[in-house]
Formats: sequence, C-alpha cells, structure tokens
Amino acid sequence: MKDLLHPVTLIVAALGFLCLLRDVPTRRRDPASTALAAVFLLSALSFLFSITPMWQYLDHVLGTVNLSVPLAQGCVVALLACQQVVLTYWGSPPEVARRRSRNWLMAGFAVIAGLLVLFALLTPSAQRPVDFTLYYAHDDWYAAYLTLYVTAYTVGELFLARACWRLARRSPRGSVRLGLRLVALGATVTLGYSAVRIGNVIAGVFDTSLANWEGFAWTCGDVGAMLTLIGWLVPTISDQAQGIHYRIKQYRSYYRLRSLWLAFYTEAPEIQLPVDRVDPAQRRRFRSIAIKLYRRAVEIHDGRFVIRQYLDAAVRQSSEDHHRARGLHGQELSAAVTADQIMAGIAARAEGTRPAPDQLTDYADAERQTVRPMDDIDALLDVARHLPRQPARAPHLERVST
Repeated sequence: MKDLLHPVTLIVAALGFLCLLRDVPTRRRDPASTALAAVFLLSALSFLFSITPMWQYLDHVLGTVNLSVPLAQGCVVALLACQQVVLTYWGSPPEVARRRSRNWLMAGFAVIAGLLVLFALLTPSAQRPVDFTLYYAHDDWYAAYLTLYVTAYTVGELFLARACWRLARRSPRGSVRLGLRLVALGATVTLGYSAVRIGNVIAGVFDTSLANWEGFAWTCGDVGAMLTLIGWLVPTISDQAQGIHYRIKQYRSYYRLRSLWLAFYTEAPEIQLPVDRVDPAQRRRFRSIAIKLYRRAVEIHDGRFVIRQYLDAAVRQSSEDHHRARGLHGQELSAAVTADQIMAGIAARAEGTRPAPDQLTDYADAERQTVRPMDDIDALLDVARHLPRQPARAPHLERVST
C-alpha cells in the first residue's frame, strides 16, 4: 500500500513545489510564502525517502540500515513546523508572528534531534522498507522513538486543523476559505495514521500486532497529506489563474485597440512614442505586454488630444440622435458617439477645417469614470468597437507600436 500511494502523493507535492517556486522570487520578503514552498519540498522528500527503491538505495550509499526512517519523519516534523509558520504569519501581526514562528521551528528542531538520538540507540540490523514499524514494535528504544514522533505528529495535525478552521471563518477570500478547509480536512484524516501508530506502541507492550491495520494507516496518512497539499495550493492556483486571465485580457485588448490607434496614427503619426532612445538594458521591459498596452493607450489618448480641437457640437448632437434612435443608451451610447466624433474630427483635421469656437465640444465619453487600470482600457475598447471598418492602408501605416 505504501509503495502504491507514496508515488502519487510525491507527484502532487513536487508539482505543488514547482507551482509555488514560480512566485518565490517576487515574494522573497514574505516568510509565509517561503515556508509554504518548504512545506511542499519537505513533503516531497518525505515520500521520496519512504519509497522502497530509494530506501534501499540510501541504505547502500550511506551504509546505515533504515536511515530513511529518521530522514522521512524528520522532514514530516519540519513541514509540520513550517505549516504553523504559514498560519502564524497569515493570522497574526508581523512582530507576534516572528516570535511564534521561531518557537515552532525550535520545537521542530528539538523533536528532530530527539528522533535522531533515539534512532541511533536502535540496533537496526535488518533492512525493513515495508514493515519497519511492525518489525521493531517490540524494541523499547523504538517504542520511545515512535511515541515521540507520533506525539509530535498528532499535536501538529490537531493544531493545524484547529487553526485552519478558525482562519477559514475569518478570511474574506473564497479560495482561501476553501483551501484552508481542505487543509483542515486533510489534517483530520491523517489522525487515522496517528491512531494506528499509537496502537503499535500499545500493541508492543501487550506482545500483539496491528499488522492488519497497516493499509488503513498508510491510506489515512497519504490521503490526508494529499488533501492538505491540495488545500494549500488552492489560493495559489486561483491567484495564478487570475493572473493568466489578466494577461490574456491584456493581449486581446492590445490587438483590439489597433483599429482605434491606427485611425489616429493615419492622420497624426507623431503620436507614436519613440523607443529608439530607450536604454538597451530597458528595452526588454518595453517588449512586455503590459508596457505595450500602456503605450498604446497613451498614444490613443494623445491622438484624442490632437483631434479634440476639431470636435463639432453639431456632429455630436446628430450622432446622439442617431444612436438613441437605434436604442443605445448609457456608456454604450457615449462610446458610439465618441467613435463618430473621432472619425469626423480626423476628417476635419485632414481638410484643415475647424468648427467655430462656440461650436467646439468635448468627447461624449469624457465624463466616464475610470478607477482601475483596466477601466480606461475598457472605455477605449468600447469606442473601438463602434469604429467603422477601415479600408486597407499603405504598408507604412500598418506599422504597430512596439
């Protein structure tokens, strides 16, 4: 059972670590993110050390039989401490979190040191990668070793479940609430593993065995660990999915604004911002979609400024009457009227005719409120959708700002 479940959980832990590793450089000053990445790395190592082929390989290379036991279980104790560090930073002020995190890490190191000392006192003469606990259950030193490990494991999982349920009720984000509840559920399931291991200690005292419960123990341990890992990943996956969606929206917006940008560039090519003078070390930044979209929006606004002095109130009124008759209203109406104003203003500038001073007006969408960065882009996209299809341009006019 162990060699069937461990590889699956190992893959989940490794993939989760790679997923979190993507954000570590940008959050290197966030101890909670670093601790969470450590949770996944330590979890992957604990399962890797426990798989029979790796167990046998380490015995051969290191020359100590069954050394995978303290290595794997030391990783488990360390990840339990790191999980508490994550929750402490999520739920406490930074000053309090630093102090409590140090206490959790020191407790974890103390338990690991105790496990190493007790393991050194064993006489592990036989390699037992499958039934190590059952084989050594009657050894007094191993009973002490197992008691220390199971106590630390059980306390850590109980604290984890309790803290996650409490934080889940306080979190305003749905993905965090769901993730924390999955972590709490996983921690609760792993208590089945603790119960069997406690039973192993008691059974050793009465010279009996819980061999029939080994499958149940490994199932609870691996399924609970998998639920815990998935729970920790839910907020990260949600954030990364939103980030990908945002980047896709930026790309789509950039190309959908082309027609509006080209309309201004055709008449006023001076709106294109120069990039030749940019320091070569900074040019890579200018190739990112965020900068390219920002530049395109700035150039469009410069084009609007150039054409603004050619806006005729009569054109605006006529356009409003026409689009109201089509059933448009609100922001859709103002965007459609603005598109007509832009085309009429470009034509007027090309002809060199300006309206009389008392006939000047502003764009119909000038009063539209834009709060978030993409609100302004959305306003420009609304205008772009109402532009008439442009005829084919000369090759030099097809150049897109980069």
